[in-house]
Amino acid sequence: MMPSPTLCAKCKGRGWCGLKKCPLMERIKYWKNVSRNFKENFYGPTPPSVFVGRVGYPKVNVGGLATPLEVEHVSLLDAPELWYMKKLGIEDVIKLRSTLVYSRFKQKVYSTSGRFLDRIKEFVTSIKPTYVEVELRKKPRMKMNFSLWSPPVVNPAPLKNITIASNPKVPRVVEKVIDDELKAVEAVSLLYRKGLPVSYIQKVFSLGLLGKETKKKLVPTRWSITAVDDSLGRFLLERIRGLEELNDILFFQNEYLGNKYYVLLFPGSYEYELVEIKYPKSIWNVNGSEPLIFSEYEPFEGKKEYAEETGGAFYAGRLAVLEFLNKIKRQAKVLIVREVTKEYYAPVGIWQMREAVRDSFSKSYEKFESVMAALSSLANKINVPFISVMKKSKLIRNLLYQRSLTSFLKSTSHNS
Repeated sequence: MMPSPTLCAKCKGRGWCGLKKCPLMERIKYWKNVSRNFKENFYGPTPPSVFVGRVGYPKVNVGGLATPLEVEHVSLLDAPELWYMKKLGIEDVIKLRSTLVYSRFKQKVYSTSGRFLDRIKEFVTSIKPTYVEVELRKKPRMKMNFSLWSPPVVNPAPLKNITIASNPKVPRVVEKVIDDELKAVEAVSLLYRKGLPVSYIQKVFSLGLLGKETKKKLVPTRWSITAVDDSLGRFLLERIRGLEELNDILFFQNEYLGNKYYVLLFPGSYEYELVEIKYPKSIWNVNGSEPLIFSEYEPFEGKKEYAEETGGAFYAGRLAVLEFLNKIKRQAKVLIVREVTKEYYAPVGIWQMREAVRDSFSKSYEKFESVMAALSSLANKINVPFISVMKKSKLIRNLLYQRSLTSFLKSTSHNS
């Protein structure tokens, strides 16, 4: 939860919300220099980038994001995987995004063709930056929209005309998938198996380029991010359900942008749970005095309903873990505990969780011989009483119950 507009208007950067840094002032600081260069018409590159809104659904804002500025590494303006690789901070991401202009227009989601939309499709499918000539109806507004799901979207302006000024480089497999009559889920998994970045697939999916022709439609960016993470997770889950079970209890961890991730893998058939601890003064608990704890659980058969309590984080974390299990050819019971600290003062998108959990498996890890030892280690790392986490976690209670039941059966067997 971000500070309310009313509070921000009264505070004006004086820190009344308790955040370490004021998101409003951070935006203004970077925009003072870049916004003076924005004009109604410009020529410049797109990373490529696109944003499909959800307000007013089924008629929504759609538009490409391009920069009128001289930028050294254009691809970096919309490349979450590279942001993590370079360990960019929140300020770095905001600075990069503040150079972009969101040239938008209204489009019905079931209308997947049109003069502007067709041109945006051309450059968004490119795997390298494409230069465009943009004519706007008015000068871009100095505005940045933060999202829990996607990177910040900035400097909106109504589009008058857009022309592609250089040749997009579209992978052959993408052209083939767009033309083929594959289901959207099949197309997503195919592009993934061909090694295309998840963030790229999410953009292509959002523009309604995947799926059978009669089923194609625009998908708001917020929804497309979760839909692709979920679709790929289900694809990988089908692969690991029949694998051998993990032999050891493994404990991985990582930290990025004020988010701490603890990943525990236990022997057994697949189960997955995400527990999130949101501390006071973090973005979802700005005015709270106590940590808030949320959880979502998935059984072996899979989760049918949407993960309301943890949202897109559930699917981003699950995808990262399932990639690892698929790599080592094992299935396991999975517990992710995410601590959201006050250092995460402005949301930059759920990509940071997917990439941080992915990278946790490349780091050193702990190995435990018992469930109790692993959970004790977790209890020593988090900053809330472990009992409060256990009350919210179905998986932890299942593990402790199974341990107690096993001990009981062993003792009765011995006595007999």
